[in-house]
Amino acid sequence: MDYRSLPRISNSDLTEFKNRIFGYRPYQPASALAFGSALHELILEPNTNVNMPESVDRNLLNKVAEQVQADAYCRWALQFSRKESVQLWKDPATGLLLKSKLDLVHRNRLVIDFKSTSQRTHADFLKSLHTYDYDRQAAFYLDSVNAHRFVFIGVQKIKPYNIWIVEPPACFVETGRKKYRALLREWKRRQEAGQPFTPSSWNREPVLNPAVLCS
Repeated sequence: MDYRSLPRISNSDLTEFKNRIFGYRPYQPASALAFGSALHELILEPNTNVNMPESVDRNLLNKVAEQVQADAYCRWALQFSRKESVQLWKDPATGLLLKSKLDLVHRNRLVIDFKSTSQRTHADFLKSLHTYDYDRQAAFYLDSVNAHRFVFIGVQKIKPYNIWIVEPPACFVETGRKKYRALLREWKRRQEAGQPFTPSSWNREPVLNPAVLCS
């Protein structure tokens, strides 16, 4: 069973739950999601074959990845941090089982997350952190390892391909913590009322390893 289909609640699952509650139908361009996923693989797993859909501009992907590698802070973080760390834990207030997959964790004190972005300015990138509930993500990720510092690395995928290092203030994280805890309480309430919510990712079909057929 892969990470996404584990029957534990992730931050992405909370987003899907929130959308269901309020009837939101957010537009998420498939091309943007594919680019972000491929960029994460290229940055965090440079020695593996990156899964790149046809929609991904490979030249742009390599250009952006080169900018990351050229940045001193990014090089330090990639060299000295644990990559793609999966955390499994239980929410103490509701007893719900949770999960997270962190881009980088440094000594269980600092969590670092890469965000590819089409925002044109640093100020616009900061606004997007609120727009996309990244405060909730920061709090959720920090609590999964009992860390106290969180850093976003904004990777601009349009010229001039800036790298923005942002460590949000404590009030930003605390707002996100209130958000995710409120969603977990509602998740639990619906569960106890016999109206449980099942994220779409939990219903994914398992991927068959072709090698099994030859054993």
